[in-house]
Amino acid sequence: MNWALFLQLFVTTIVAFCGAYLAHLLSARRDRANARRDRRIEFLIDAYRKLEFISNRASLDDAAPIEKAIADIQLFGSAKQVQAAQAFVSEFAATRSASLDILLEELRKDLRAELQLEHIPGKLLFLRWTLPPKSDGKKPVPRSGVSSQGKF
Repeated sequence: MNWALFLQLFVTTIVAFCGAYLAHLLSARRDRANARRDRRIEFLIDAYRKLEFISNRASLDDAAPIEKAIADIQLFGSAKQVQAAQAFVSEFAATRSASLDILLEELRKDLRAELQLEHIPGKLLFLRWTLPPKSDGKKPVPRSGVSSQGKF
């Protein structure tokens, strides 16, 4: 038996198995990080949509989506987003009205960066349609409004 050939094949096999195992570990770590990132982005996009939807509304039927959005931001958001959410909550608790502008801008900026979209400078604008009440039996005509203040 040729021991030199056997040793050479044995070392090659060990190196190949170690390389495959290392590649598997790195791939699994990358997959977990990507899944965690995707889940975080999903929650923050949902929170952004809920908060944007309630901005500049005259009335609100259900507060649960807002409460959930704030909770999600405090769980998954960046430090700046959490600070903005907490500032909104504190101001709203004190005055029953608060601006969502800073929080929405932070969410938009970070989400666009995470999704590798270009930065968009400037303030957010909110389009809101209001329907006048039906009083004379005629079909209501929508009135539109654009606001740059995200008040709730």
